[in-house]
Amino acid sequence: MKLNSGQFIPETKKTNKESFEDHLKKGFENVNNLQLRAEREVQKLVTGDVDDISQVVTAVAEAEIALRLFVEVRDKLVDAYQQLSRIPV
Repeated sequence: MKLNSGQFIPETKKTNKESFEDHLKKGFENVNNLQLRAEREVQKLVTGDVDDISQVVTAVAEAEIALRLFVEVRDKLVDAYQQLSRIPV
């Protein structure tokens, strides 16, 4: 009886898991969309198209918080990379 060399190797299943890069891209896109929304709301305020100023304040606050969070994540990633690069091989 001959055995095929790959006979007992389990097949790898393709998963739909997102990579770390995909998560970062989504995060960046979300932050960018919030910034654009805030900018549109401010433009509406300037032109007088806003009935409720709380919409503008909320949009700007959400954009600011999202940007601060994304900057913190970036800083942590840079710090982690620098620490890893200092490890002697």
